[in-house]
Amino acid sequence: MTGPEVRVYTLAPGEPGQPVVAFAHGLEDSWPSWLPMAARLDPRWRLLALDLPWRAGNDYGWRHRRPGSWLAEALGLLDGRPDLLVTHSYGANAALELLTAGDPAAGHAVAMICPLYRMQEWPVSWRMLERSRATFVQHIREGVLLRVGGRAGSLEPDVLEAMLKVTVDRVGPRGFLAVFDQFTQSPELPLHRVDRPALVVAGGADPTLALPAARELGARIPGAKLWVNEEYDHFCHIRHARAIATQIAEFTVAGLAAATAGESP
Repeated sequence: MTGPEVRVYTLAPGEPGQPVVAFAHGLEDSWPSWLPMAARLDPRWRLLALDLPWRAGNDYGWRHRRPGSWLAEALGLLDGRPDLLVTHSYGANAALELLTAGDPAAGHAVAMICPLYRMQEWPVSWRMLERSRATFVQHIREGVLLRVGGRAGSLEPDVLEAMLKVTVDRVGPRGFLAVFDQFTQSPELPLHRVDRPALVVAGGADPTLALPAARELGARIPGAKLWVNEEYDHFCHIRHARAIATQIAEFTVAGLAAATAGESP
């Protein structure tokens, strides 16, 4: 693995006394994916995007450490704990590691968009592995198309398909197994230990987090708020940035108000 493993980018400098929000991306994603949402949040807030080693184009040399450890290292670069940590997919599972360990680095509250979660009653089987692999390949392809954006229309279909195939081949089994491990191990997390406000965002069009699994996850986290939209897919934080930014803002403001009330005599 070359270059710094973790970095922090400032999306908005914010104003003194305003909330600090940190963002943690998913596997084969990157910190700029938070820009659409950041543009729709209060401009007075300080917004910080973490660049994590499972970024797009990585070589998977980071897998000798738990993802929660990498996330904690990135959060350690901040000047204090964030008021809210917003996470997506693999980044959300890294946050769950910190939350269940009681690590204060995860901030005062956490929002998890499309985390990876297996219902306790679902056995880990070859059928599950094959279905998960197909879903993983689909997500990798969709992620590439989102990063290419409008340029995809100017590419010849065979050129675009070759680009997608190269990416899927580069990510390969190592990337898939990193995700599959998080997915299969998720029910074993001691979720009852989560001791701060949590928001779980799920979508009816996301095969990674089935709605029954989302409901179980929300129920197992004490006091968690579950927000489901039938139209959302795995990349809803990009495709529906405005709506999710509104929900994130409401969750943040409500949490800060509750914290202030709790501190009052």
